Amino acid sequence: MKRIQLRSKLPKLPRRKLTPRKKIKRKQQIWIYNEGRLEQERICPERWMRLIYENPLGGASLLWLVKRKALSRLYGLYCRTPMSARGIPKFIEKYEVDMTGCEGSYKNFAQFFSREKADVAFPENTAALGSPCEGLVSIFEDIHPEQVIAAKGAQFSLEELFDDESLAREYENGTMVSVRLTPAHYHRMHFFDNGVVTATRMIKGDLYSVSPLALKRVVRLYCRNKRALIHFSTESFGEVVIVEVGATFVGSIVHCFEDGQEVRRGDLASYFKPGGSLVLMFLKEGAFKPHSDLVLRTIDGIETKISIGSTIGLGR
Repeated sequence: MKRIQLRSKLPKLPRRKLTPRKKIKRKQQIWIYNEGRLEQERICPERWMRLIYENPLGGASLLWLVKRKALSRLYGLYCRTPMSARGIPKFIEKYEVDMTGCEGSYKNFAQFFSREKADVAFPENTAALGSPCEGLVSIFEDIHPEQVIAAKGAQFSLEELFDDESLAREYENGTMVSVRLTPAHYHRMHFFDNGVVTATRMIKGDLYSVSPLALKRVVRLYCRNKRALIHFSTESFGEVVIVEVGATFVGSIVHCFEDGQEVRRGDLASYFKPGGSLVLMFLKEGAFKPHSDLVLRTIDGIETKISIGSTIGLGR
């Protein structure tokens, strides 16, 4: 008997070349502590921020553009138009903006952004230091002039930040309080103690974002951005330096005081025009003891959401 061999009529498929599996780049998540729980920060606006600060190719030209003051001025002009008011209700809903004490109508986005809260309250205990603004706080103890660790591991020189070597030495082993304001926060700063504003100084610079996404991309960001130094002689905490750092779309920092002026706890100090921003507060060694839970979360790389006037520590 003749043996018949059956063969498949299906065509042979070309052998597939094995290629290395592409690495999936995970998006950086920003965790914050809010009222007893950890949650991811809602980045505003997330799509553009990730394109600029996480994409090394497509974001390079945008990175150069966003730091320019001209772009912030153009955005500021738009925010002062009646058309910009249309987006306010959606913005409040999307980013869960706390409007307590700020209820009312606003003619444009700039007016809404620089809104002033009624009855801002600070601790009655004069030894308690209340946060000068609303935002995301980090606290660093035992700082050194040569190198200070900022949020999310960014490093910078205190001497370069102050643009003053002798002033930097005065705050060796002191404490730095960082309060980061996102666009959804209340963008006014109030004085946290009675005292005298002895001097102010503006330092020119760029306008990069102060988000952790930007800190990871832009080296020495705080020292490169536009900023204002306020020398504040307080009753309860000694000599304090406050550094207001501008950011993308923040074209102006408006001061509501004059050099040599006596101020009271809770008085309005300044406000930012539209955009994110940052307030750094430096206290000398032995002048202030921060709450340990805020320090521990800072060590873990987690910022804590606080309201203006919330106690962050005590004078010593």
